Amino acid sequence: MNAPSPQRLIRSLGLREGIAIQMGMIIGSGIFIVPATVAGHLGSLGPMLLVWALGGVMVLFGALTLAELSSVLPETGGPYVYLDKSFGRVWGFLFSWNHFFINTAGSVAALAVAFATYLGFWAPGMAPWKIRIIAVAAIVLVTAINVRGVRLGGWVMDAFTAAKLIALGGLILAAFFSGKGSAANLQPMWPDHWTHSLTTGLGLSMISVLWAYDGWTTVTLTAGEMKSPRRNVPLSLVLGTIAVIVIYLAANVAYAYVLPRPRMAASPRVAADVAGMVLGRFGAAFVIAGILCSTFGTMHGCVLGGPRCLYAAAEGGAFPKAFSGVHKRFHTPALAIVTLGVWGGILTLSGTYEQITSYVVFGSWAFYALTALAVIALRRKMPDAPRPYRAWGYPYATLVFVAVVGWFLYNTLVHDTRNAAIGIGLLLVSLPCYYYWTLK
Repeated sequence: MNAPSPQRLIRSLGLREGIAIQMGMIIGSGIFIVPATVAGHLGSLGPMLLVWALGGVMVLFGALTLAELSSVLPETGGPYVYLDKSFGRVWGFLFSWNHFFINTAGSVAALAVAFATYLGFWAPGMAPWKIRIIAVAAIVLVTAINVRGVRLGGWVMDAFTAAKLIALGGLILAAFFSGKGSAANLQPMWPDHWTHSLTTGLGLSMISVLWAYDGWTTVTLTAGEMKSPRRNVPLSLVLGTIAVIVIYLAANVAYAYVLPRPRMAASPRVAADVAGMVLGRFGAAFVIAGILCSTFGTMHGCVLGGPRCLYAAAEGGAFPKAFSGVHKRFHTPALAIVTLGVWGGILTLSGTYEQITSYVVFGSWAFYALTALAVIALRRKMPDAPRPYRAWGYPYATLVFVAVVGWFLYNTLVHDTRNAAIGIGLLLVSLPCYYYWTLK
């Protein structure tokens, strides 16, 4: 009598899987590359750590806000549900369109190509067409895993998140205890004077740092398959985000301890260079293995969480009803998962993911800000709803988050106008589809 309905999702994910999704989706390839970019903009370790800390605190403020939303509406679809209930179904639809067809699909394709490219470390000179085929094969694999069941998907997420944390943690420890670093590389901690160029450098660095922290909303998409979601989703958001901030700060200090700042800024593969210095020949292979685990795990997380927003939107009538279908045996939104796999594969083979991923930043962060504002709207619309978790620092932390995102969007619009405009255009072209599906 307690068997789940064949047409419903089942709650198979616990707190461990929730934290693994949160950390695994944030930690992608960014921490292996972005510190060099930040070092190029900022000449001292203090400002470098400051921008990573500020980016982390901003994401934490966003996570604290989403934690309240997820405790009030612990349903599959995350931001789709919050926007639908607070601002109307069209806003939930626009989020789902952007998140599924542009953001997640483009990310899946880019991560798959990165995974296949790093595999080439053990097969030098691999032809580009072979890289594309391996990338598509990787997408097929993660699609099959996620169709087979959310419990299996959660186990895979656990394993690859653990693997990337072991690799990154091992690199950090090796940097500090190998005897190859120097405290002199950490100096000077701060510039003598605060200048306009330092302010500009912080702004430019923040763009790269926020990219390295992206993926922090994914765990909310799986709330409908989380055990005790009112407790576990907020805890996953907060604990996972805090853990990533600590790891990112430790990694930056470790890199700076081994590499002098000019060399760090000039390195296209800063983590690999650090590993080569502290671990010798083994170092490059060690870091490549870590990047492989990181890219595959994040790609898997995209396919685990991304289809849930389409499923939720279809259940709400904003997308064709077929996408709300659940596999009779595996209890997963199979059609939505397969659709993401197919679309991601097409983008991989066509190479257009490179263009799409440059368009998603503006739209994605605009929805993050709008979703944060939903906590204010829902406190007014649903004042008596149970709130097992209330956002810390409300409403100030929420408003600070929205203000910083607003500054980020303005900066993007001014300095990357073309891509921001295309991102807005990709959203607007979806509206005829919305009105056709909802008004027919």
